[in-house]
Amino acid sequence: MRAIPVTFKNIFVLLMFIAMTYGFTWLYNNFTETIKDEPAEETVELKYSKKGLYLYPRFEVHVSNSERPSSVTKEQFEAIQIGDKISGYMKNEETFVTEKDIQFEKLLGIPILAVLYLATLSFGIGLLKNIRWIKNNKKRSNVLQKVVKVSISILLIMYVITGFVFTALTATNIFHKMNKWNLTEVEATVWGGDYDITRSYKGASYTTYELLLQYQDESGKDHLTKKAVTGTTYNQYDVDEAIPLLYRNNDVYDTFMLTENINEIWPAFFNLYTFFLGFYFVSLFMMLKAWRRKKRKQVEEKQHDQQFS
Repeated sequence: MRAIPVTFKNIFVLLMFIAMTYGFTWLYNNFTETIKDEPAEETVELKYSKKGLYLYPRFEVHVSNSERPSSVTKEQFEAIQIGDKISGYMKNEETFVTEKDIQFEKLLGIPILAVLYLATLSFGIGLLKNIRWIKNNKKRSNVLQKVVKVSISILLIMYVITGFVFTALTATNIFHKMNKWNLTEVEATVWGGDYDITRSYKGASYTTYELLLQYQDESGKDHLTKKAVTGTTYNQYDVDEAIPLLYRNNDVYDTFMLTENINEIWPAFFNLYTFFLGFYFVSLFMMLKAWRRKKRKQVEEKQHDQQFS
C-alpha cells in the first residue's frame, strides 16, 4: 500500500473510519442485550418452508402481533403446530424475532466488522508511512508493510471463502434438481403470491417473485411452501390453480418447479444473484491472472540478476 499524505482531509477520513468502527462494534456488542429487553411469547398463525431459486430450504412462521415472518430451525418447524406458543423477543412494536433471527443478524455483522477494522487499519498505516520517524526507519516501515499485506490477505481469504460457499450451495441445489431419480412429482395448489421490487438510486429496479403453494407428500401429509419463481411462472398461475411441483424424496421441504417451457427457465439466469456469482468468478480470474503475471516478472528479474551476477 502506498503512503497516504498527512493532510487535514485524510486525518478527518481516518477519524471517520475510527468512529464508524467503534460505533458499529458498540452496536454489535450490545445488540443481543438490547433486543432481549423485551421477551415475548406469541401464537403461531402460519408456518411454511421457504425455498429460493438457488439455495437450501429455510423455515418461517407468522405469529400474532408481528408484521414480518420469523425464522425457526427445522426441528422447531416440525415440532410446532398452528396455535402453539413460541418464545422470542419484540424487536419493536410490530416485529417479533426468534433466537435464529438474532443469530442470523449477528452473522451478517461479522463481515461488516472485519471490513471496517481492516479498512481503518490499512488507512491508518498509509498515513503512518508518511510520518518521518516511520518513513526514515526501514524496520518500522517493513513491519507496517507486512501488517497491510496480512490485512489484505485476510480480506481476500474471506472473499474467496464466501464466494466458494455460495457457489457450492448453488451447485448442490442444481445437482438435486437434475437428480430425477430422487424427485417426486406432485400437484400443488397456489394459495397466493407476492413480489418485491428493489429500486436503485438511479431508478433501475429488480423484482423477485414468490408463490405460496400447498402440496401433499406420498404419505398424504400436507405441506406449505413459499417458493421463489421467475416472473413468467408467477404470472402464469392464479390463486387456487394447480401447478406441477417436485420435491426430494429424502427432504420433502426441498422443492423445485417443474417448468414447462424455456421462458420459465431463462429469467433465473439473469438476476442479482447470478450477476454477483459471475462477478465473483471474473474477479477470481483477474486476481489469478495478476498473480501469475507477478510471479512471471519475479522469475524474469531473478534470471536477469543471475546473468549479471
